[in-house]
Amino acid sequence: MSTPSTRRSAPSSSSSSKQEDGEPVKKVVYVDDPPQPSRWFTIEYLIYAIVVVVGYFAVIQMMLRRGQEYNSGSKTNYGIVPGWFLDRKQDLSDFQYRVWRENFPLLSIGLAIFVLISNLVKSLYPNVVSKRILFYNLVSIGFLIFVHGACSIIVILIAVANFSISRILDKSKWTIAVTWIFNIIILWTSYLYSGYSFQSLYVLGDWGPILDNHYRGFLGWETYYKVSFLRFISYNCDYYWMRSKRPIPDLKGKSTYIVITEKHQPTEHYTFSHFFAYIFYIPLYIAGPICSFNAWIAQVYQPQKTYTLKYIVGQSIKILIVFLGLEIFLHFSYYYSFDSSDVWKSFSGEEVALTGYLVLNFMYVKFLIIWRVFRLFALYDGIDTPENMNRCVNNNYTFTGFWRSWHGSFNKWTMRYLYIPLGGNKTKHLSIWLIFFFIGLWHDLWWSWVAWALLNCVFFTIEIGIMFYFYHPARLPLRKKWYWRYIVALSGTANVFLLMVANLAILHGFENSILFIRLAFFNEGGLQAFLLSYIWLFAGIMFMMEIREQEKRSKETKPF
Repeated sequence: MSTPSTRRSAPSSSSSSKQEDGEPVKKVVYVDDPPQPSRWFTIEYLIYAIVVVVGYFAVIQMMLRRGQEYNSGSKTNYGIVPGWFLDRKQDLSDFQYRVWRENFPLLSIGLAIFVLISNLVKSLYPNVVSKRILFYNLVSIGFLIFVHGACSIIVILIAVANFSISRILDKSKWTIAVTWIFNIIILWTSYLYSGYSFQSLYVLGDWGPILDNHYRGFLGWETYYKVSFLRFISYNCDYYWMRSKRPIPDLKGKSTYIVITEKHQPTEHYTFSHFFAYIFYIPLYIAGPICSFNAWIAQVYQPQKTYTLKYIVGQSIKILIVFLGLEIFLHFSYYYSFDSSDVWKSFSGEEVALTGYLVLNFMYVKFLIIWRVFRLFALYDGIDTPENMNRCVNNNYTFTGFWRSWHGSFNKWTMRYLYIPLGGNKTKHLSIWLIFFFIGLWHDLWWSWVAWALLNCVFFTIEIGIMFYFYHPARLPLRKKWYWRYIVALSGTANVFLLMVANLAILHGFENSILFIRLAFFNEGGLQAFLLSYIWLFAGIMFMMEIREQEKRSKETKPF
């Protein structure tokens, strides 16, 4: 889930500049204001700290009290099963997390062997990249057959079709449009027909049902095609832009990843073997993070040097600790089970609100673990990708910041292959609607994702308008007032509620999202829950704002 970002700024003396698409535009005046002096060790922030700690104490007490009913056996619910920690039960109601934890040992061993052999090939043939490309291709074919069975034929045929589109149309302006149309048809028809069936192909005779019933593999190819979809778009667009000699934007001050993404690769790097290796690169095949073709192939030839081996090992240990922490947490919090089985509908206002808060935190940590593990294995292989979730879910109070952080790699993909081609900042008020609806339907053809897209579009559009107004140079005197940061924090608190509602729509859809709001804030205990949570979140946002000021003072940058 991601969306393009909005930039804020201070006035500039220049009257014009170049947009990322190379077209001259009027200088937009929206960057962050200068950093403010530190307020960390003040009475004001001591009060905020007390509010935050007391709030978390209340949250933990409520969570443990409700969990005890199910841990003791007096109540039961779907997915709450015997655990391994302190003889307590564990919430394993989330299918995705359950499958991940069950396959994590085997997956880790397999990826470790892959990386070891890849680095061995690299050391034996340091100047012969074709050897490693051959290794990638051979292992990828074996991997596809292992996970998708006979359906690997479908996956490979789709890949060949995409490559053929790039070569047949070549420099034609229709290349990108045909690539999009073809892959959208595959994406949605594969969902509607559950990955297609072999028995519908009469030419196969009796083999059709046999292939469907016994050789389809244990992972449905249509689920993992979603990430491949993004890579197909990336390759064909990058190839077309190279062939048509698309102007390269100004890359001064840009990150290494942006530089290698924007720069065209030599023609010989766009061969079928390179294409195939990129599409089915095992560490990133299942869930990403998303890496552009240009960036990926550039790092195959010149492995990343941004991160040292010591750093990567340290991050590996850290993510294992986070994994362990989530496992222990799920022995005490059963709120995902409550949410997915609609038990929350019987809760009081403050506990309905708590359900939403804990479910979003669980989803954040779950995806953090999955995406970081795959990214780390790619890093061990010399491939750097944009990092997803580079800011904690509890350290965001704008839609802009939230989506730039949550699925950062998808955000970069969206910017390069959708947002800028659709007009960039010139058409952002309209293009974000198309982008959000695409992202929603890309995830799944469910009404809940339509609700998610609609709510995010509405709230994001409102935020863009507000940011455009208040961060204009004409409002600089207001932003210098002593009370400005309190206005931002009060507004940010309201925004957090909107963020929670928009993202819970994934689970609740249209109808239950409205019911969630009503039960949380307009039912018994709702007003009290709203006021207390507003005060608690306000104190937290004051901390978030000071963290950002600290980042400015130290010139720390988040790699968005």
